[in-house]
Amino acid sequence: MGVFVPSETIIEGVALMAKKEPQVLRLRMTLEYVDPAPWREIEIRSDKTLPHLHDAIQAAFLWYDMHLWDFQIGDRKYQMKSEDFWMEPMFGPPVMEVITKKMDFLLNAKVPPVIYTYDFGDDWTHRVELVSKRPIVPNEPLPRFVGGQWATPPEDIGGPPMYEVFKEARQDENHPEHDWAKEAGYVDWAHDEIHADTISERFAKLQIQKRRERNFWME
Repeated sequence: MGVFVPSETIIEGVALMAKKEPQVLRLRMTLEYVDPAPWREIEIRSDKTLPHLHDAIQAAFLWYDMHLWDFQIGDRKYQMKSEDFWMEPMFGPPVMEVITKKMDFLLNAKVPPVIYTYDFGDDWTHRVELVSKRPIVPNEPLPRFVGGQWATPPEDIGGPPMYEVFKEARQDENHPEHDWAKEAGYVDWAHDEIHADTISERFAKLQIQKRRERNFWME
């Protein structure tokens, strides 16, 4: 009696179909080099692209989306490539186009480290980790904010080092930078307040709007 051995084409086809089956990813993003480290958890579909994840991270941390950003996945970097000002880096691996990269790689058994960097001046580094995955419920609103802790640093504060100075100066009236740390632009900031209602409002907008093509320029 003969034994049926599936061809490589059939095997690859089955694997491709399994890989394309979208799921809901629960992701945790942690802002590195900040103490205590702000973190947020979200749910998002695996068939969305990295720019959709960028939008969700911006909403979760209440960033203003004013600066350049990229993703590092293992040894590969993904950025927006504008024909107007793009120049391939002279060193390191080539930079990949971010627009078409989907998040279904997170469904693989082994997932490389994922880093999202926002604002190449302040260099806010977010570690992205897969918490869990589940089937999609028809018509459920996604992406969705799940929770988090600790406030996002003020935009354009100067990165993690200046953020530490900011926190110290804010608490110490004798600190030489106390007036700067208490000025109007930062008056509503509190390190233990994440403004969950505002985050949820931004996610509600993401759930109903189509992503528009945008150019990202250095401020």
